[in-house]
Amino acid sequence: RKKNGEIRICVDFRNLNQASLKDNYPLLIMDQVLQVVTGSEMLSMLDGFSGYNQIEVSAEDQFKTAFTTPWGTFAYSRMPFGLTNSGATFQWAMDFAFK
Repeated sequence: RKKNGEIRICVDFRNLNQASLKDNYPLLIMDQVLQVVTGSEMLSMLDGFSGYNQIEVSAEDQFKTAFTTPWGTFAYSRMPFGLTNSGATFQWAMDFAFK
């Protein structure tokens, strides 16, 4: 449980991750980012809080994220943390959004 008493769901995606094809989309290297922004006149700061929740899981893949609780069986409609390709997918989405 969270400190406020709410239940925190933690899903073990190890089996799904093992069966998933790995996406080799490159993640940003902070040194490269700093080289690009150094000397810029303006710099934006963005908070990626809940960023993964903005990325939809395709309807045909949602069943792969299914998990069972005492309250029923559920599946993610938004990208959860813990999937092997979550980081690469999020980075691709950010690159696409800011081009």
